[in-house]
Amino acid sequence: MSNKSGIRLLLACMLLILVACKTTKIDTAQSVVPIQVPLKKIVANQQQIQTINASKVSFSIPMQNQQTPLRGSIKARIDSCMQISIQALFGIEVARIHLTQDSLILLDRINQQYVAESFSSFGSTFPVSFRMLQAIILNRLVDVTTKDDFSDFLYQKDENLHIVSYENSNFAIQYLVNDALHLLRTTVRDAEKRHYMMAEYQQFDTYNTIVYPKKNAIVMLFSQQQYAIDYSIEKVEFNQQIDLSIVIPPRYKQILLADIAKEYFN
Repeated sequence: MSNKSGIRLLLACMLLILVACKTTKIDTAQSVVPIQVPLKKIVANQQQIQTINASKVSFSIPMQNQQTPLRGSIKARIDSCMQISIQALFGIEVARIHLTQDSLILLDRINQQYVAESFSSFGSTFPVSFRMLQAIILNRLVDVTTKDDFSDFLYQKDENLHIVSYENSNFAIQYLVNDALHLLRTTVRDAEKRHYMMAEYQQFDTYNTIVYPKKNAIVMLFSQQQYAIDYSIEKVEFNQQIDLSIVIPPRYKQILLADIAKEYFN
């Protein structure tokens, strides 16, 4: 696979994450068992983080028994803004995804085009949640209900693993946590089990008092096709001042996210 094709495939997989993370009506009609795992400690670790600057990230797309490597960065101001930059040879940026609480900007520098839309404008086609995207990419727990205290989640203990889950008539989400209180896996699927997204996190390291994974993988099943992205964080800093500005070159052509999705997934 050529480097350019790899970049386009990685960009398509990033777009698939946007399409797959759907916000649906919450149905709280389920039996609830109190959560015994001390989730407060995991949340306390998350709350230490105001900004993330993963300035050196290696992306890889497993495909046909080969790995397509790319470089990039992930920056975030928690609950405010997140940027994913994809770079080619010599660190030249070829694409950037810029997410805020209510908007998406995508720069495709290869084709000199961009997407600039509000999440609300996606309507029923692309109903996405910034909090869920943030949680999946940045190894965070998120309560998908309106309570924000995990009181509607179910709890199970399986040897040295804690399973925390929530399910309603539309979708299900499950967190897998070990005894060291590391979030190892997040799985989101629809009620019919036809589409799912699974994020796995490994090689946790401690940065002062913050615990964070170095190796991450996202696997998606969408329209009977499976996609995967692996990314390893080689350098990361927390709670530093970061620049999350974005400038759209005037010569770039504006397109719709739906048009890009059709190109790859129809």
